[in-house]
Order: sequence, then structure tokens, then C-alpha cells
Amino acid sequence: MRKLTLLIAFLFIGFGIQAQELKCQIQVISRQIQKSDRSIFEEMQRTMFEFMNNTVFTKHVVKTQERIECSIVITLNEQSGSDTYKGTIQISSTRPVFNSDYNTPIINMVDDKFQFRFAPQDAIEFNVNSYSSTLSSVLTYYAYLILAFDYDSFGSMAGTQFLTEAEKVVSNAQSDPSPGWRSFQDDGKNRAAIVEDLQNDLYSPLRQCYYEYHRQGLDLMTDKKDQARSNIFSALEKLRGLYRKRPDSYLLQLFFETKVDEIVNIFKESPAQEKRLAFNLLSQIDPGRQDKYRTIMQTD
Repeated sequence: MRKLTLLIAFLFIGFGIQAQELKCQIQVISRQIQKSDRSIFEEMQRTMFEFMNNTVFTKHVVKTQERIECSIVITLNEQSGSDTYKGTIQISSTRPVFNSDYNTPIINMVDDKFQFRFAPQDAIEFNVNSYSSTLSSVLTYYAYLILAFDYDSFGSMAGTQFLTEAEKVVSNAQSDPSPGWRSFQDDGKNRAAIVEDLQNDLYSPLRQCYYEYHRQGLDLMTDKKDQARSNIFSALEKLRGLYRKRPDSYLLQLFFETKVDEIVNIFKESPAQEKRLAFNLLSQIDPGRQDKYRTIMQTD
């Protein structure tokens, strides 16, 4: 488990011995691609794994046991030509809850606009300040997004530095013809729009919620359960205003898709009045999952 006190410290250091930050599992699913020689997919998976786990993305001091646990699942749906692929990329990450064996989900998102080229013996090069390939840009972008969300969960708005890096990746990829790099496309459900929104003051309540929900809520759950639940409720209340202004917000939906089961389990243990307050709030700001939240009201 990453030691919370050390991580809080190096959130604000920014200098020191560089070390790899991610412990990333990679899976490439290629069943839909008709190809007699499958070794290219093994090479693709290995190359992506080495890039995500060997690239140093920050200047922060990170011990091996403090690396962020995350996973990337790439499902290939189509091949055009000898080395161009289309499919989806699913990104998820977790972080440990203080003084427990529980890992809480931080992000779980699917990008269905993933198109890239990969040929035998291709290398994936890292340079946040320039464009080299679609694959490098996509993987680098999501590495910084994982870092941003994780750091936001430990410190108030602490992931801003990584959103700035992700924005650089988007800017450098504007000449890339593949989809996902222009914010006006896909109803805001793309890489450009996500990082643009996260840096918009309108979404500050969401990022502040990440901090209060995790650091002031879940991290207190073992020792101060009642206070932790109260803090989590207060964190979720911050989303009410955002929902009123952006009821169709993609980022808000991502938060609840990731957290719905956890939230239900947290408030199922509440006193009756707190259950009712939680159900009413969640039904208002995430109405599409009202049936799930209704289980909060059930008694054993």
C-alpha cells in the first residue's frame, strides 16, 4: 500500500529523484481481427506495457509500493491496411484507502474513438512537448489523466499540474487526423473536451468533491465512520450546483458510473434519516441510477 503521509508530502515537492509513477496492467483483445500471425498483438501489448510502466511522467519521488495501480484494456474491432487499427480503450485506476485493505476506484472510462497505427518493431516515444504518434499521445494523455484524478483525491486541486501536461498532449495532437483530439466533436465526450472541462472553474466542485470524498471521507472510514459518512455526503452535495448547470455533464456521469456501488454500500449503513437524505440527494443529481440508490433505503 502506498503510504498516505509520504504521498501527501510529495504532492507538493515536485523535485527529487525521478521514479516511475504507474503500475499499469495492459491487455490487448484482438479476437475480432482476422489474422493468421497473432504475434503482432503480443508485441503490441508488450510495447504498451513497457511504455506505461517504464516511462517517468513526473519529477516526483515515488517508491515502488506507492505507484498508482491502473489498467488499460484495448479492444481492437477493425484493421485497415497492414498496420492501422480501430477499437476502444478502457482506462481504470484505484487508490488505497488509509488504514484499510480496500482499494477505491478512482476512474473507469471508455474511449471508443481509438484509432492508431502499429507495425512490428515500432517503438512508442515519450515527449510531452511534441507529437510523435497517435499511440504515444493517447497513452501519455491517459497517464496524465490517471495522475490528475489520483492527486486530486489526496490534495485539493492537486492534479492541476497533470491536467496542464494532458492539455499539452492535446494541443500537440491537433494535426493528428484520428478522432478524439478536438473538443467540439462527439458532444464533449473526447480527450480534448475532458481536459478542457476539468480546468474550467465550473467543474471545480467536482474536483473538490474528489478530494473531500476520498481524503476527508473514505480515509476516515475505519476510525471515524459517522464523521466520514457525513463528510462524504457534504462532498456529494457540492455536485448539486454542477448538475443544475450541466445536467448532461459527461464528467459527472463518469464519477457516478465509477462510484455508484461504493456510494450505495456507504449509505446503506447509515441511520434512517441519513439514508433518506442521501437517497434524495443522489436521486436528484444522478437520476438515471435512482433504482440503485433506492437500495440504500432497504433494511436488512
